[in-house]
Amino acid sequence: MNDPELESRMKPVSHGRRCFLGIQSLVQSLSFFVLILLLFQGMAAVANAIEVEEVRWGFNGKVAPNRFNVLSVLISNASPQTYSGDITLYKRLGGGGYVDAKVTESVTISSFSNKWVQFYPYVNGGWGGSVSNETWQLVYGRSSFDLPQPRPAKYQRIILDDSSAMAGRAGILKSMPDSLFPSFVSATDALQVVGMDREPRSWIPTQKEAFLDWVHLGGTVLLFLGPTGKHPEFAAPLSALNSPLDELRVGSGRVLKVPMERNKFREEDARRFFTGLPRNVLTQGEKPEDVIDTIDGPPPQEQQNYSYSEGTDPFPSSSFLTQLKEMTKPDHNWLLLHFMFWVYIAMIFPGCYLLGKRWSDFRVVYAALLGTVVLFSVLFSIVGQRGYGESTAVHSVAIARGLPGGGLDVSQWSNVFVTSGADYLLKHNGFGTLYSTTSDTEQVNGVINSGIDGGFMVDIPPFSNREFALRMKLPTGSPKITVDKSVVSNGIRELSLSVDGITPATTQAQYLMYRNRFYGLNWKDGKLELGPDSGDVRSMLRVDSMQGWANTQNYNYGYHKQETKPADRFMLMLTPLYSRSLNVTRSSDVDQIRLPDDVGRVFIYSPIPPELNVQNKRLGTQNGQILYCLDIPLPEQ
Repeated sequence: MNDPELESRMKPVSHGRRCFLGIQSLVQSLSFFVLILLLFQGMAAVANAIEVEEVRWGFNGKVAPNRFNVLSVLISNASPQTYSGDITLYKRLGGGGYVDAKVTESVTISSFSNKWVQFYPYVNGGWGGSVSNETWQLVYGRSSFDLPQPRPAKYQRIILDDSSAMAGRAGILKSMPDSLFPSFVSATDALQVVGMDREPRSWIPTQKEAFLDWVHLGGTVLLFLGPTGKHPEFAAPLSALNSPLDELRVGSGRVLKVPMERNKFREEDARRFFTGLPRNVLTQGEKPEDVIDTIDGPPPQEQQNYSYSEGTDPFPSSSFLTQLKEMTKPDHNWLLLHFMFWVYIAMIFPGCYLLGKRWSDFRVVYAALLGTVVLFSVLFSIVGQRGYGESTAVHSVAIARGLPGGGLDVSQWSNVFVTSGADYLLKHNGFGTLYSTTSDTEQVNGVINSGIDGGFMVDIPPFSNREFALRMKLPTGSPKITVDKSVVSNGIRELSLSVDGITPATTQAQYLMYRNRFYGLNWKDGKLELGPDSGDVRSMLRVDSMQGWANTQNYNYGYHKQETKPADRFMLMLTPLYSRSLNVTRSSDVDQIRLPDDVGRVFIYSPIPPELNVQNKRLGTQNGQILYCLDIPLPEQ
């Protein structure tokens, strides 16, 4: 039985119909291509509509050299479409290429609106704290924006303004919108003083927590009279700042009530309230107001950095990273490599030349040349990359300050050595983690995402190192120290402490700092007993003799390598870690460091806990040392 429908399907397609189907398919393909093209054009148009409206370096327009700093950028979207994409921060050295790893933030900006985007770059400091050699650039879509050159200032003092209202006069203090205050304490290294005449209404819980952590670590809050003629009162959790007294101690920080409105706060008032605070030291040729960072300072091209310079910072991140890198290095067979090099040269010339003299066929010479190149490329790859007993490992040193609730504020430096090349994710179980390789000479193939869920994805070649610095808050892990006995009368007379949660790496590297003096602490069976007076801050830290300390530990007489065991290198870093924990960057700082009279600071050098390890199982053994800096009450009796 015949099936007409089946027969019609089995009939050969006519030439005209084939042409029609071909044209139809072509039209569909072209339509799809045009649609994709329009889509990409639309995305490009949105990206091109993104513009940088405003840039704010640091808290008061300046940056702290050799520290992580806040960079706030106001981005506007002038297109009718929502922009979603990455904005990337690059660092250049002078007019050269990119250095360090790029820092990327993923943002979404609604149509015809703007949004503040914050980055947390590590700013290197050269001689005298100069940051003029570094330039910064933002890249978004196919557009880019060259950021203004930041100016250095070791300490930053601001007054917070309502982000949704017109800013009032701030007197001697630089004004900052309260909405730009960071959400994590790890980004507040350079901040010293914050003025307030009301409670910030725009703050989210993480900003309030970061502010209280900053105060606890030693920040100073100035409370001015508000519009009602009264000092501000704060709701929980900021209620810890409330007090009927004119001065309130919060951890190592303090809250001071200023009996005037903010616009009446002048230079003489600032000098009176800032007494005892670490500050820049005036040198010849400086104006007196430079010490308190006035609002209208000289332009960058006219400003001299003498207030910050007394030589290069002896304790930048690079000095610790240099020591860590020396702990694990591939032990190449240099004798074999040099021998192979000269054999390779000899085979190229005169080897190939003599071969051509013997056989006139050029194909033989070319084949020999190509074979030699391929053979020695393989040999150099095998001998140059292989290690001799090395294994993937991570070495770290860290500084940890105690925070309320048992948390820790951590500054850490690490070196990762790998035997297998790959892209590695470097990530920690902290909050507000900031990463940087701190390099100002090397372009690093990696991407940094800083902040609440920070991480560092980086390409590490086989048998090579990757150094990096980080700042973060660890929610738990602070050791507990109990004062069993103390006698304080014109100095420390007796002291006995119980320590729970850590064991020192050595019995002889623990100290107590009281006012501006150091005292040794002897460890025995979970207790620390008072030892001898070790001298004042200057004699203990020896900053004058520490210039270039990292390099002098690596070389003997400038030529012959001096091999040092990892355990010894960890001990070499101890005194620089003390200085870094006290924010010492120059010799004169040590004469201004003094703790409150009723507080002692215990320094314990201990093996680094697993909580500070890189969370990557591919990285093998991880070890290091951590300097705990924990404050204890020591009221005079």
